[in-house]
Amino acid sequence: MNTDITFSPITINSLIIKNRLVMSSMVTQYAASNGEVTDQMINYYAERARGGVGLIMIEATYVERQGNSYRLGLGIDSDAMLPGLTRLTRAIHACGGKAGIQLQHGGRTANPQTNGGPVKLVSYIPGITPYEGARVLTCDDIHELVDMYAGAALRAQAAGFDLIELHGAHGYLLNQFLSPFTNRRQDEYGGSEEKRLRFPLEVLRACRNAVGADFPVTVRLSVDEFNGTGLALEQSLPIARAFADNGIDALNISVGACETNRYTIPPSCLPEGFNADRAAAVRKAVDARVPVAVAGRIHHVALAETILAEGKADLIVMGRPLIADPCLPVKSQAGNIASIMPCLSCNEGCVSAPFGNVTCAVNPRAGQEARFPHIKTETPKHVVVAGGPAGLQAALTAAERGHRVTLLERSNSLGGLLHAACRPPHKEPYERLRLWFEHAVDRPDIDVRLGVEANVENIRELRPDTVIVATGSEPVVPAFCKGSGALAAQDVLMGEECGKRALILGGGLVGCETAEFLAEQGREVTILELRDALAPDMETRTRVFMLDRLRQLGVETLLNTEVLAVSPGCARIRDMLRGERNREGFDTLIMAFGYRSRSLLLQQLAAASLPAAAVGDCIRPGKVITAVRQGFLAAYSL
Repeated sequence: MNTDITFSPITINSLIIKNRLVMSSMVTQYAASNGEVTDQMINYYAERARGGVGLIMIEATYVERQGNSYRLGLGIDSDAMLPGLTRLTRAIHACGGKAGIQLQHGGRTANPQTNGGPVKLVSYIPGITPYEGARVLTCDDIHELVDMYAGAALRAQAAGFDLIELHGAHGYLLNQFLSPFTNRRQDEYGGSEEKRLRFPLEVLRACRNAVGADFPVTVRLSVDEFNGTGLALEQSLPIARAFADNGIDALNISVGACETNRYTIPPSCLPEGFNADRAAAVRKAVDARVPVAVAGRIHHVALAETILAEGKADLIVMGRPLIADPCLPVKSQAGNIASIMPCLSCNEGCVSAPFGNVTCAVNPRAGQEARFPHIKTETPKHVVVAGGPAGLQAALTAAERGHRVTLLERSNSLGGLLHAACRPPHKEPYERLRLWFEHAVDRPDIDVRLGVEANVENIRELRPDTVIVATGSEPVVPAFCKGSGALAAQDVLMGEECGKRALILGGGLVGCETAEFLAEQGREVTILELRDALAPDMETRTRVFMLDRLRQLGVETLLNTEVLAVSPGCARIRDMLRGERNREGFDTLIMAFGYRSRSLLLQQLAAASLPAAAVGDCIRPGKVITAVRQGFLAAYSL
């Protein structure tokens, strides 16, 4: 694989960066409650610098406490922040990276619970901005904010950062001034394109005056807000030119705003590299006078190289892939592609953050680097593992810790439910994850035995010190469905033959994905769901796109509807409005009632007094993030 451009150096103003890869600024929620840097944050960023990325952009960092948008946002609003920020830059530099920091003010996105004052608005927008606890900025307020940005820039330079980036994207304050959707002012800061640019350019000039001509100052821009009345690409090109004309050193191209953030951190249904053509348009508009960076599902270096080679951008911005695998750059440069942990674009850990702050569905060490160092155990054991994704993670972690592992898999290929999970449209990353696990466990200290169903007898014969059970789950089959010829959604995804008209019982994540899978094949599909909404268990950004696709495919949905009985070609149903009735006209009945734990082996091992720990779906059916985390924790603690 040719990576000559990707791993060539580039200069931004006076700063030489060793390669074209930039770690995107993604808020971690690792800061202290007062906005200071923590050891957790330092360890997290140092790990990514160690992995070889050229430039690390530290997350959105508020220039004023009243602009803090997050529960645990990072601050650069006072000199009290300097010691922590300095420790952060020194750690990144010690690991071979360059450090940039993104200067941010939330404006209307500020968090009222943590920002310590009224929310500052560019304009009131009916139905969008709050009226209580908020006020529109006066011209004097705006002048004070310019000074705050300049002060923050000076602190960033003093703390050892190599570059500052003005956050003019994603619905934050500078973007709010730039966008006609949020800027409805009729004074010198609004009413025309030139006036909407006034405040951002004043901020740029003030920051430049603070840090000097040789210090890199860049800007991140949302060049398409996807909201109909805000910025679109055509309107953004003059903005990019204005920044270039006024001395910006690089343009970082992104998309999306507050109400359209599903494009900012896109799920896997959006094409890889979907912003590259937008970056190319910006690069052309500024006559390539300044480097242009681009973000948006660029998850592997082969795509990065193509974008760079085609002249669409000068730098490639990666966020989630470097959370999933901090060593992506060094592995890519070495040609060790198969060992790179794939990002799923699932947003389950990095955005949804179910465990309190940023983590990762496939990398349980993300944000926990100090708690879980790469060290060998002093007491090696023989560990027997039985089961799917949670078991694969357990087997790998145990081996990495120095244990000898025997992995038992009842089927003839590894991966368990990942085989079905990758079949719906846009779920291809789950097959990449399965193949990654297959590659990762192919090592001398893991004895993989396919086609072997774990039981008490064969486990006892192996004489393990401990057993990790990850026997997973199986589809729920209600009593009223037995004998009806109903198919499990999992079997349909794996290729079970279906008719032309399908009724799916259950509108959760699996039911909706199965509906799309069938509808894309030209089948007529109806989803019946007891709750009042489809797929409430789905990650929110992914869900918005999914529901829109189901509508476009003509999938019928019956909400607040209960199934009373089924027979071939007929379902007796009841809803609150129409009462009981028959639903007929379908030739395939599909069950998507969820999963139940398969825990028999665990019970049998306990009865036989064999030490065992359960992980994954055999405890409680869940998502990949839970399975991987549990498998990791169980094995790491041995």
